[in-house]
Amino acid sequence: MSSLPQTDHSTVRFGIARGRYFRENFAQGGVDLVQIIPELVTNADAAIAASGRNSGRIVLEIAAPDPAFIETWRAQMRALRSPALPTWHHELRCTDDGEGVDASVIDSRLGALGVEPPRAGQRGLFGRGLRDVWLAQGAGRIEGIRAGQVVESWFFPAPGDEPYAFMHVLDAQASRKHLDNLGVSESGTRVTVPLSAARLPPAGRLRALVSQLVQLRPILEDPARMVYLVQPGQTPQLIRYPGPDPDPERAVLFDDEIKVTATVNARIVVRRAKEPISQGFSRATRRGGLLIRSGRAAHETTLATFEGRPGTRHLYGEVFCEAIEQLQRNALDKPRPELVVKVDRSGLNEHHPIVEKLYASIDRVLKPIVAAEERRASAHLVTAPRAVSARDQVGLRALNDLLKTAFEQPGRGGSEPGGTASPKAPTSELERLDPEDQPRGLADEPDLTEPASSKRPTDALRFKQSPVRLHPGEKRTVTLLANPASLPSGTPVEIQADPGVTVTVRQAEIPDPGSRGVSTIQMTVRARVTVEPGSRLTVLAAAGEHTAELELIIVRHRASGWVREIARKNEDQSIEAEFDPETGIVTVYEGRREFRELERAAHRSGLTKKRAPEYVPFRMLEVEAAANAVYHWAAAQVVAQRLPEERPTDPGEYAAAVHHEAQLLRHRSHHKLMQAFLEPEIFDGAVTVDRARRTKTSRQLSLVGD
Repeated sequence: MSSLPQTDHSTVRFGIARGRYFRENFAQGGVDLVQIIPELVTNADAAIAASGRNSGRIVLEIAAPDPAFIETWRAQMRALRSPALPTWHHELRCTDDGEGVDASVIDSRLGALGVEPPRAGQRGLFGRGLRDVWLAQGAGRIEGIRAGQVVESWFFPAPGDEPYAFMHVLDAQASRKHLDNLGVSESGTRVTVPLSAARLPPAGRLRALVSQLVQLRPILEDPARMVYLVQPGQTPQLIRYPGPDPDPERAVLFDDEIKVTATVNARIVVRRAKEPISQGFSRATRRGGLLIRSGRAAHETTLATFEGRPGTRHLYGEVFCEAIEQLQRNALDKPRPELVVKVDRSGLNEHHPIVEKLYASIDRVLKPIVAAEERRASAHLVTAPRAVSARDQVGLRALNDLLKTAFEQPGRGGSEPGGTASPKAPTSELERLDPEDQPRGLADEPDLTEPASSKRPTDALRFKQSPVRLHPGEKRTVTLLANPASLPSGTPVEIQADPGVTVTVRQAEIPDPGSRGVSTIQMTVRARVTVEPGSRLTVLAAAGEHTAELELIIVRHRASGWVREIARKNEDQSIEAEFDPETGIVTVYEGRREFRELERAAHRSGLTKKRAPEYVPFRMLEVEAAANAVYHWAAAQVVAQRLPEERPTDPGEYAAAVHHEAQLLRHRSHHKLMQAFLEPEIFDGAVTVDRARRTKTSRQLSLVGD
């Protein structure tokens, strides 16, 4: 459908806007991928449902536009004097094998903004948000085959006072070539949205975004829908929602229908996951919480007033309230409507009286469940003696200093260029020799002791520190480093940030390199007060053909560093300790067999059960278990930074990389951690072994002298 005849400008149709559009959508300032993708996919799902078939296929593709089409588009828009987007680098295409469209369908559905969907229980079919997307992006295109007719229509801003215009550039009998170009067998539709942004999100991040979008969850969980994602340089991937693994012992905690009001009912299902659920990047992609649904639509995930509570970390489920759709339709018919769903469709309107009562009903269901979860989480907790707790604070400060060094400079040595590889590994004796006295093969090698000030990073563009931890509302200055060999001075720098974070750039171009031969750009990042703790936000910097990604981790105000507390549980688990990075708590399971044995040894040495953590072998085992859990988590983070958006094909290779990085962290600072966690007398030689004179049976000896 790319070779197009000269368009007759008399066929241009101008759209009108009904009052519903201005009430619901006019205040919408812009549309990003979080809003574009749900509109396209839900419209495609509605088209498949309208075809009457039991199954369907949706292909979401990001590709570069056809240069011939861009040239024709620019010429036509110039002739029409339309303020449309003249060109773009990438476009998002959504193709389905649903009922398709023809010229008459497009005229009826695109002729006026604010038209409601023709069928109840569906998201759209060009009724609610597709034209909003096109208007926000400045252009749009739709191709379809229906009942043997093929049509291609362009959508663009009108040159006059009308809000928009569209025209059919192709309306003819469909041939086999048209079907093959569209990738369907009988009928279907392809909607194209230009992306004005110069840079695309990384492949892995876009894949995670599509698979976890809340509004797509009913479609991704439907076995009758096959949703594929096609990215540049990537093989097509079947997208499914990565749901949490249910708890094998208590999979469902609540499943019943409750009464919200006298006329509105809702069915609430609360499930428990096997592992704690991460909060994710934003509410639009959160996997935890209760998903509120009505019909085929998914509106938001919520935990009502229990957001952020420790007892909700394992909870997920659904809230089915079919009255939401009817309430929304009834509101749109009123002169002063009170909408149930927000105008940007990001969730429910929390000020609506029915939504308030729905949240209150969710609170009543969650209250005993969250209380039981928190009691269960705090069960079997062991209180450490005051001296041990005080020593923990000293050790945690040292542990956080280690993590700060690991995260601020991950792989710093790898980002500095080295010399030619030596044919022989250097030894301490060879390093002390003069160049004239070195053996042959080493004297002609380049000087590897070049000062760090003259070295430049091999990365063309990177942030000095990533990830960065921020409290909600906190502002931080970060540094972007650029290699002048790849990015000369004056190269423009573009910044894109996730919703919830604002970025202020002090200089929009690459400056001259400094004394160290590296160009630096200072920028200020600020997390909004409304950002939830546990969220992971991203700032993407682009200059020339290079990009750099900064990860922001939102933490609670009570957190002081990555590790905040060591908790002890009198439970026997298969793992010795686990670290929760969102709460900053390392939990050591002291009900294991090795801890039990040392506890009995402490009792034989004269210590009471409460003072068993003061027993040196017990304390050393406790510190080792806690530190190893943190080492493993930190190693996984560092490896992820060094291999961004890569999925190792060999799981054993990835596991070996994490293990090796954990050992490097341990080798670097574990001796300092032991000195910080343990009493100084242990390292000053004040600990002696008092060997008891017993002949029949041996007993555990105390390592602490009187």
